[in-house]
Amino acid sequence: MVAFGSAGLFAIVGASTAAMAQDYTRGNLVGTVVDQANAPVAGAEVSIKSNEQGFTRTATTDSAGVFRITALPTGSYSVTVTSGGTVVVEDNAVPVVAGQSNTYRYIAGGSSQQQADSGETIVVTGARVKTNDFAATTTGLTLNVQSLSESVPVARTLSSLALLAPGTSAGDTNFADCTDCVSFGGASIAENSYYVNGLNTTNFRTFVGNNTVPFEFYRTLDVKTGGWTAEYGRALGGVTSAVVKSGSNDFEAGAVVAFQPAGLTKRAPNTYLNAAGALKQRNDNDYNETIETNIYASGPIIKDRLFFYALYTPRYVRDDDSVVSSGYRQKTTSKSPFFGGKLDAIITDGHRLEATYFRDQRHEYTDYLPLDPVTGDVVGRSVGREDKEVGGDNFIVQYTGQFTNWFTLSGAWGQNNYKRRDVLIGDAGPTVQSTLNGSLQTVSGIPLSPTDSQDRREVFRADADFYFNLMGSHHLRVGFDREDLSAKEDTFYTQGVVYRYTPNYIRTRYYLNSGQFKTKQTAFYAQDSWDLLNDRLNLQIGVRNDRFQNYGITGEEYLDIKNQWAQRLGASFDVFGDKLTKINAFWGRYYLPVATNTNIRLAGAETFYEQRYAYPIGVNPGSPAAGGAPANPQTTANGTPLLGALTGANALDCPDIGPGAGQLCSTVLSDGIAGPTDTLVSQNLKPMFQEEFIIGATHRFNDWTVGLRYINRRLKETLEDVAIDAAVLDYCDTNGISGCGDVWSGFHQYVLANPGKDITVRLDGDCTIAGQCDVVTLTSQQLRYPKPVRKYDAVEFTLSKAFNGTFGFDFSYTWQKLRGNYEGSVKSDNNQDDAGLTQDFDQPGLTDGAFGTLANARKHTFKLFGQYKPAEWVTLGTNVTVQSPRSFSCIGVHPTDEFAQGYQAASFYCANPAGNGGSTDSTLVPRGSSFKGNWFKNVDLGIQFQLPKELGRSSFRVDVFNIFNWKSKLDYVEFGENDDGSLRDDFRFVTGYQAPRAVRFTWALRFGGGM
Repeated sequence: MVAFGSAGLFAIVGASTAAMAQDYTRGNLVGTVVDQANAPVAGAEVSIKSNEQGFTRTATTDSAGVFRITALPTGSYSVTVTSGGTVVVEDNAVPVVAGQSNTYRYIAGGSSQQQADSGETIVVTGARVKTNDFAATTTGLTLNVQSLSESVPVARTLSSLALLAPGTSAGDTNFADCTDCVSFGGASIAENSYYVNGLNTTNFRTFVGNNTVPFEFYRTLDVKTGGWTAEYGRALGGVTSAVVKSGSNDFEAGAVVAFQPAGLTKRAPNTYLNAAGALKQRNDNDYNETIETNIYASGPIIKDRLFFYALYTPRYVRDDDSVVSSGYRQKTTSKSPFFGGKLDAIITDGHRLEATYFRDQRHEYTDYLPLDPVTGDVVGRSVGREDKEVGGDNFIVQYTGQFTNWFTLSGAWGQNNYKRRDVLIGDAGPTVQSTLNGSLQTVSGIPLSPTDSQDRREVFRADADFYFNLMGSHHLRVGFDREDLSAKEDTFYTQGVVYRYTPNYIRTRYYLNSGQFKTKQTAFYAQDSWDLLNDRLNLQIGVRNDRFQNYGITGEEYLDIKNQWAQRLGASFDVFGDKLTKINAFWGRYYLPVATNTNIRLAGAETFYEQRYAYPIGVNPGSPAAGGAPANPQTTANGTPLLGALTGANALDCPDIGPGAGQLCSTVLSDGIAGPTDTLVSQNLKPMFQEEFIIGATHRFNDWTVGLRYINRRLKETLEDVAIDAAVLDYCDTNGISGCGDVWSGFHQYVLANPGKDITVRLDGDCTIAGQCDVVTLTSQQLRYPKPVRKYDAVEFTLSKAFNGTFGFDFSYTWQKLRGNYEGSVKSDNNQDDAGLTQDFDQPGLTDGAFGTLANARKHTFKLFGQYKPAEWVTLGTNVTVQSPRSFSCIGVHPTDEFAQGYQAASFYCANPAGNGGSTDSTLVPRGSSFKGNWFKNVDLGIQFQLPKELGRSSFRVDVFNIFNWKSKLDYVEFGENDDGSLRDDFRFVTGYQAPRAVRFTWALRFGGGM
């Protein structure tokens, strides 16, 4: 008999994952033993042994011939079944994957040759047949990361793995915290959760992105696109759950070097500001190079009891971009290493303790070299260096104990840290921008908002599993988890103010936000997996209860949303009783927490205002230079523009903070005063949630699996900040309350509420005037905000061929329809990542025309990835994606709503003839109806050579991404107007192309592991 090695337990487990005992780091082994006549073998003794860590577990088959061994770490196991003193099954290479019930059917007696997932032939006493996990309702993929990276060309990022799953698509690339985040099932990129060994690493401030972990640290990755059970929550889009590598009884060591040279990377086309060819971004001289070296070691500290795995990853990244419109070539380098490790202690068989630690803190240094605004050539030395520090230290400790064959208990405690520090070294002067040439340019200064912030998450978790029989067999899992979140914030504009030249005035903006904030998130759940009708019918009956508590800058709780009950109900039916064909359905509800960003911006003491000034005498904005400066500009020695008198647009009292103190402002978005908490939140507030319905069928034949499913997702409620000023003025007029116009200026009182519903809140007015501080109910008719809508319908077809030593692949086709008036927690059209505080419902006028095709809609998506192994020493792989285009809008200044006009170019009204059908008038252009981008077509190819056995399990690999160097246009300027209402010359101009062809070399030296 030949057993699996520690690597390559499986190449790809596809289409439908996760099971009756979904777990972040452990899986179950479930088998059915039958004799040659297909009769169950009852009372047989089952023994399993970990091929890697040596521990053993036992079980006995029941009257149906079924055995179940629970809470197993990911790995390879040997299974022996003895009946009547005779070994009837002996299988030395059974893979177990976390988060699943790994189900097999054994026919006792005889022997057969089976193909291991690594391609190696093994001998099995009895016949092993992989069957469907009938308790599974979750959709997605589970991937063995090392096996996949050695067979399929993929970028070494979490997002590249998530994009292999059906129903996922790349999000907009311009979000600051995540340029490669993924949309799951039509949700925004800020509605996902990310776990590493059970530790939540999601960015809880904005929900955009997560901590960065090297590829080599992962063992498996579970990509859940829908239908997950009650253990998982705090996400509407998708969940990724990674299991990191562990040590075994065999010492292993090695190094994996991945090198993507700049010399073999093609360049994307340049982008432009106008039809005359003024450069926006000069891509033809980009420089992008990455070198990542992963050095690892693992093995036993005490054989069969204590094991270690350690990884050290020095990284070098250089990325040079010439952003001509900003005035600089940005030369970014990063050399920070990653290091992490894991300890596994087996206290006794069935009881284990695991500790995982990793540090992803990294420095990025960006030098700003001035450019010629016409040619894009560098014309001087760096005027300043940006020092950006992100990431932090993370750990989690977990205990798992099987006390009896019917009771298992587990617990976890961990901490996730993420630092954001971004400062400018040197004095480049204030940031000065311009729209005088018809599009946004940076005249001088560096467009950077310095920040110094720190996020910390502390997690506590306990889960218990019970197995019993009552009108069928049950696996009941109950659990509790809590996350305590804290955030420190300090953000401001460089030198306090950002200046902008417009055709009619000079605009100044001042921003400052500082404070400390906390959030608590608590949940408990119960999930029962109930098998009936001789295991032909499985019912999933689950419920989850979440509570979200948010605190403002004063430490006072301003939000407590509790008793959020979410059903997770599913059913699966074994059609023919052979465990190969199933139909299943799922209905569930998911809640999304309130982002800590809401604490910082809504319940903090943010100062944010705008003033408008006339041009000084002699300055001519009508004849701007190529770089955007007006003719005869007047500035101080450090580049600060001299200002004329305040214009008549300034009619509001400025806050008593910053350069505008004691003056008039044109717009005051935040006054720097922490408002009373009962004026910030509607008293009848309901949480943001979504409901999902899935129905599908899966059939497995030999090593092929085919599936078809329909997914229906409906956003039922959302939380957003809404300005109530217009409704309050109407309320005051109706009720004869005086002086309201002096307080509610259009931007005075923002309330966290459910758009489209009545709002009950205390007015934040002058309490010396009767009625201005009353608790009132403003009707939805007075507020004039529509109910948020997001509708997602999809049909997914999947076909997979398990690797048989020669070839294997996964194919999927997804048809989807995504429409509504609300993308989700963030906005792709202006890259606003203020989760829960986007401008979508800030003013009623901004909702005009908002219903349409949403930014993450892709009607057709085809995906194919797989491998072909013509000889033992060579493997060929491919990764293909074809996807229909994104729909874009035409955004401009609202022509009639005075308060919406304060947001400038932010409405779906547009006066640009190129976007509204040729009209020169401001015309309502419904969301996503202005124009479309290109189809996305991408083919990656890879080849891997196995090196001589004297070098252990070593290999050399070459991957070519976008081998045909296609140049699909993926992102565009959606703004048809500038903020002052003038037409933008770069509307519909491309801002982002498909990544050009690149080549990556990977040299892996792996030694040990019993080889």
